[in-house]
Amino acid sequence: MIINLESLPLEIYRKIPISIKTYKKEYELSELPFEIQKLIGTINLKKEITYTDTVYDFKPLVSEYGDYTVISNLRELVIDYMTNYLKTLYGEYPFNGSVGSNVKRLLQKRDTTTQRLFLTEELNRMIRSFGSTIDKNIVIKDFSVKKNANNVQTDYDLNIIMTIDDTTMNLSTSFVL
Repeated sequence: MIINLESLPLEIYRKIPISIKTYKKEYELSELPFEIQKLIGTINLKKEITYTDTVYDFKPLVSEYGDYTVISNLRELVIDYMTNYLKTLYGEYPFNGSVGSNVKRLLQKRDTTTQRLFLTEELNRMIRSFGSTIDKNIVIKDFSVKKNANNVQTDYDLNIIMTIDDTTMNLSTSFVL
């Protein structure tokens, strides 16, 4: 890579010895002493970063690095919010005890008609709680509950079919009780 010394930022240009500056104006980077190569290399690290993607939220990514993954789509954000909301019981959220759902308690109702009635109200309350802040039209079309029981535990599979701005989405989650 050919470097024109006069095109360098003034703060770096001043640190280059006069003997190098006066010998010639352009150098191959590998011709320069290592200290100067390293100094010029810091320019590349200071490039301006332009952000073009929209990021709505972050999700932790379980890995050895403890990274996060971004949520850049509003539909994905709605699904993530709904999943978190359904998994959070009342009183579990640290700073606001009114956040959460009764879904785990409602899944255990024996009467399926009563269960469906209460679950419908609970899911609509969930949509009202965050739907207005996301500014998306969210409508729950249908949901189903499937019970899988054995001697050790009971699994409930909740499948929710909804539309988010006229796009049909499906949310499936499981509860172990």
